[in-house]
Amino acid sequence: MSSSLSPSRLANYATCPRLYDYRYAQDVNAPDRTELYLNQGTIYHETIEDVCDATDRGDDPETIHNRAMQVFDAKWDEHSTPDDYESAAHQEYQRTENRAAIASFFDPDGGDGIEHARYSVATECWVECEVDGRELHGKADNVVRSDDGLHIFDYKRNTDGVLSSGTAEYLGDHLDGEAHEPKRVRNAFQTATYVEGVKNEPFYEDGMKIRFSFYGILNSTSFESTPSGYDVSARGWPRETTEIYEDHYDTIWALIRDAHDGITGETYEPDLLELDRITEEACPDCDYREMCADRLSTEVQR
Repeated sequence: MSSSLSPSRLANYATCPRLYDYRYAQDVNAPDRTELYLNQGTIYHETIEDVCDATDRGDDPETIHNRAMQVFDAKWDEHSTPDDYESAAHQEYQRTENRAAIASFFDPDGGDGIEHARYSVATECWVECEVDGRELHGKADNVVRSDDGLHIFDYKRNTDGVLSSGTAEYLGDHLDGEAHEPKRVRNAFQTATYVEGVKNEPFYEDGMKIRFSFYGILNSTSFESTPSGYDVSARGWPRETTEIYEDHYDTIWALIRDAHDGITGETYEPDLLELDRITEEACPDCDYREMCADRLSTEVQR
């Protein structure tokens, strides 16, 4: 087993050690899930990546915007599958919604994507780091040169439920076993991996300020009926977690150590003190719930 782990694997373990056991250690096949949002994620990720890679710093906003719309159309045709949708009308609505998000992101009149493209130094950037003997790795969607350093972005459909200054205290509760917050813990793992990992890249210079943000390109959407059909608009914005990482550094790395050591030590038995909370919070959406002896044992006990 490699000792270098990704935020995704660490988060699976933080969700439930047995989930990690089934998914990764035993490689048990899980039931197929819909590909709809996975394919849409591929479309907007590849669109942003291709536009950033093709853009020079001197390109004017209209050129970048037009490039983005052309790339989106090609990516949609490549990755969108009619079988993922309930009807042709459903597929067309989803196309319109996602296209509106790309149009807004690369809006020539102040869209964030214009600067993301102009100042991108690396897309799909593989990063690695080692802190306190724990090796981590991941792939950053985009690294953008800022006035005082580098800003790393992870593009998402939306930032609902993403770690925020108002929920950062839950990280400590998860560490202490008083709450079950694997999604926010995963956000913390991602932040740590990318902030530390980018420092090992050749474009990093000593003294650079490193920032990390999740960016929801479909954070807000609106629908309006028109005489000829409908109009859809979308808007996105970032949620930065850099300050959270700095303020909760010790807690985040304690969480990383717990998950990393559990995985490398092949410790997949859930803590009995945590089992009830895991059963309540994680089991309902787990792909392996019907075969899991740990969950079934709690059902028998009840």
